[in-house]
Amino acid sequence: MSSEPTSRDRPNRVKVGFLSATHSSPTGDDQPYLSWHRLDHMPEQYRLPGLVLGQRWKSSPECRRARWAEAETWKAVEHIVCYFMGEPVDETVDDFLALGRQLAEMGRYSQVMPSQYRGALRLLGTAAAPRVLVSPEVVPFRPHGGIFIVIEEPDGPSPVDAGAGAGARWDGHLQRLRDEIPGALTQQEGVAGVWTFATSPDLRRRMFTGGTLAATLCYLDDDPAAVAQRLAPAMERLFAQTPTRVLLAAPFESIIRWEGEDPAPST
Repeated sequence: MSSEPTSRDRPNRVKVGFLSATHSSPTGDDQPYLSWHRLDHMPEQYRLPGLVLGQRWKSSPECRRARWAEAETWKAVEHIVCYFMGEPVDETVDDFLALGRQLAEMGRYSQVMPSQYRGALRLLGTAAAPRVLVSPEVVPFRPHGGIFIVIEEPDGPSPVDAGAGAGARWDGHLQRLRDEIPGALTQQEGVAGVWTFATSPDLRRRMFTGGTLAATLCYLDDDPAAVAQRLAPAMERLFAQTPTRVLLAAPFESIIRWEGEDPAPST
């Protein structure tokens, strides 16, 4: 008798998330940049064999009011982009950077936003809410209204430089991001799935922002600002007592929204 394949039988094609966080345009008008990125720059990345998916989100006034936490240095973040990359990982990361330079030389990288962060992060953990039926590995491909993202850094010196104690505490938190936190967040109303990422030494490049980060992406199938408000108790429970400092915990809306369907099942 045959059995259903398991996630172990279908390894996740995505190994890395290239995360970019940017501010608004100095002109005050973000629309030219958003149109260029969505219609020109982002589609061009699919020339790369290892590029699996690219997604973009923005902060609305409602989302900004619903932020759970924001460090002073991260308050200006208005846009989040994540490119999901698979094998060959190193070649894909390098080709991604090379393609950006090539497009700039062609005059097709004329729109620039002030950058807060850019870098490649290793995929740690995935989870899907049972109600959505899909596998954790395909959550980002499911229509969604936005994300709630949590970006953290070690509370204190980098684990790489601070010795075994700090390294062990950071490693313990990464274990929670891999095994505990994704599943816990999918129990919250409006959270369809969760993917977690963290800095990996082998993914560092000269052009990337320095430092050590972890990022938790919650995919939402309800209004992002409303979900953010409901998430506050879970955030206190899961992130308040950690060896990290939360730089940003905030909802963002999808740039490309679904049409003619409600991804949340009726009850």
